[in-house]
Amino acid sequence: MKKAMMLISLLLSVSAFAETRKVTLVNYETDGVKQWLPGTIMAKKGDDIEITLINNAPSGIHGFIIPAFGVKKEVLKGKTEVVKFKADKEGLFEMKCHLHPAHVGGQIFIMP
Repeated sequence: MKKAMMLISLLLSVSAFAETRKVTLVNYETDGVKQWLPGTIMAKKGDDIEITLINNAPSGIHGFIIPAFGVKKEVLKGKTEVVKFKADKEGLFEMKCHLHPAHVGGQIFIMP
């Protein structure tokens, strides 16, 4: 019984550790509409987030920001960039291109 309780305690403590959430977003453009896809991503509070940004839009450089987490990056046409941050707060936060206001924005949902 004591061994079983220790094992359960160990399993619960391991599941409490933060994970690294890796996501790839691709910028596309069609009929003048530009967007990073997928438009919504999710993670848990405490997770390390790693977002790979691929710019496939033919119109050139595009930006990517998540103001709530201090993330800001420019991605050249045909290039890939990576941003990393800690999901240290819960809620629904804006993601968008800071270079083109006409971009369709997205969101990141950080769960408890």
